[in-house]
Amino acid sequence: MKITNHKLLSESVSEIIVSDSTNNVGGVIDPQFIIIHFTAGQSAESSVEWFKNPSAKASAHLVIGRDGKIIQLVDFNKMAWHAGKSKWADFNGFNNFSIGIELDNPGRLTKVGDRYLSWFKAEYSKDNVVEMPHKHEKGNSYWYEYTKEQIDACMKVCKLIMEKYHIQDILGHDDIAPYRKDDPGPLFPMESFRSKLLGREDNTADIYEVIADAVNIRKGPSTKFGSYGQLNQATKVEFIKSSMGWFLVYVLDKPQQNDDTLYGWINGSLLKKL
Repeated sequence: MKITNHKLLSESVSEIIVSDSTNNVGGVIDPQFIIIHFTAGQSAESSVEWFKNPSAKASAHLVIGRDGKIIQLVDFNKMAWHAGKSKWADFNGFNNFSIGIELDNPGRLTKVGDRYLSWFKAEYSKDNVVEMPHKHEKGNSYWYEYTKEQIDACMKVCKLIMEKYHIQDILGHDDIAPYRKDDPGPLFPMESFRSKLLGREDNTADIYEVIADAVNIRKGPSTKFGSYGQLNQATKVEFIKSSMGWFLVYVLDKPQQNDDTLYGWINGSLLKKL
């Protein structure tokens, strides 16, 4: 994968699709930031079609599907309407100098009985739903997990963008429009993502290491919850939150069994902070 003439190019059609949008696109920009979003849509394809609709009055440079496929809508040196009213530090109006990446994800879910529903009334499996607060809120909400393929694809493309343009930082939509926007939400591992790409000590997340073999990563903070799989000794994880001695973590290394497991609960006594 490479960037040529402000477009992603790859020999693999399954990796990248270019679906140029002439709607909701502004003039030439000099990208300085990457902004991460979730689509809050039904699928990557439906989000792409919406961004190409003139009535949407919104657009993004990239959409990344749950299978890791990347769809480019806007050239990286063109303005996309993804940030809206936005401010961070001394910067205002991020559409003017940022690249917007949208990850296919329904966003915040609502619990109705034993069902988890999106705003468009689609139901999502409870096995992939995590209850936790947004960083700008006190109460818990329900969020749908990102996939390993999405995180890996986003990491890969952000690295390319940073090599090509003068990128100062990577931020969430909820960083530049706090309280107005909640994407990408608490299940996107922003701190470890930024520290890997930017190499800044002040962005370092709380990283732990598993200190035993065959450690279960569970669906809730207790042994009564089922296991997603097991982690080997020395597996590295990122801390998200704790409850009653259990840690909700994001798995940085590939799990021993379920390759799709990104999040789960581990007893804190089985982890060592690095």
